[in-house]
Amino acid sequence: MEVKGKILAKKGDNKAFKLDDGNWYNLNDLVIPYLEKMSKGDEVVVTFEKKGVSRYVSKLVGAGAAETPKTETTSSTGFACEVCGKELKDGKFKKCFMCNKSGATKKVEDQKQPGAVEPKKEYKSYDNPEKTESIRRGNALNAAGAAISGNLQGTDPDTLAQALIMVAERALEWLKNE
Repeated sequence: MEVKGKILAKKGDNKAFKLDDGNWYNLNDLVIPYLEKMSKGDEVVVTFEKKGVSRYVSKLVGAGAAETPKTETTSSTGFACEVCGKELKDGKFKKCFMCNKSGATKKVEDQKQPGAVEPKKEYKSYDNPEKTESIRRGNALNAAGAAISGNLQGTDPDTLAQALIMVAERALEWLKNE
């Protein structure tokens, strides 16, 4: 977000200031030198991000200063963060450390259009419902086999199979309810 106003007060360590809109703004470490050059009563243009009730300033410019147009890649290496435009040393990553850490994403104008069909959800290997059900069946069968092993000696294979199926079904039912 961006706002224009006059500086009413500055904190002694230059880590925060108050604008004439009545709000206090905290500064990111990279912006502190710019506030040190400004004084009370100066008109400024503030670019900030709101986190909860706090406002964190990422850019601070005097209102009279000429604004330079922002380009997609403003770096000497030719690589820039896709979110904030900060220079990257190589093309290995698309986002800078801070944008990646904060989870910031590139703004897309048409994120959701009315009537748009949502794409089918891609399941991770650990949350696929079919795979989960298959694992449950395998676990139930293994538990049933362990439960009846050695307990039904001298019985015919059909009786063993029936006992195994009955115990496995009960175990599977219990796993589904768990």
